[in-house]
Amino acid sequence: LVARVYESKAEFRSALQHEKEGYTIYKNQLGEHHEKTKESSEYLKYLTQQAVALQRTMNEIYKNGSNANIMPLKFTAPSMASVLEQLNIINGILFIPLSQKDLENLKAEVQRRQQLQEN
Repeated sequence: LVARVYESKAEFRSALQHEKEGYTIYKNQLGEHHEKTKESSEYLKYLTQQAVALQRTMNEIYKNGSNANIMPLKFTAPSMASVLEQLNIINGILFIPLSQKDLENLKAEVQRRQQLQEN
């Protein structure tokens, strides 16, 4: 989320720095093959491409002055799901996805504990 804020200000160096930190955390905590780690890796590639495009534009401006052909930068808006997920994490709310099997095991464990309390 912090990287996206810096991206929106065209501060790609700071955006890259923050996303690299996020990527490292995802990789260490969740592994290379986790969805969040892959998403962060893709975003790092995107930020790098945007930084290169900005540098090329700046070089063109320095070289040709007002006659430079300036391509507009593309900014990505985070999805609503991504924003909500980040806000939940910030506020200490963590959703743990459970499979149907996990739910059945949890239900069986609750029933087992209820029976133990009754005895």
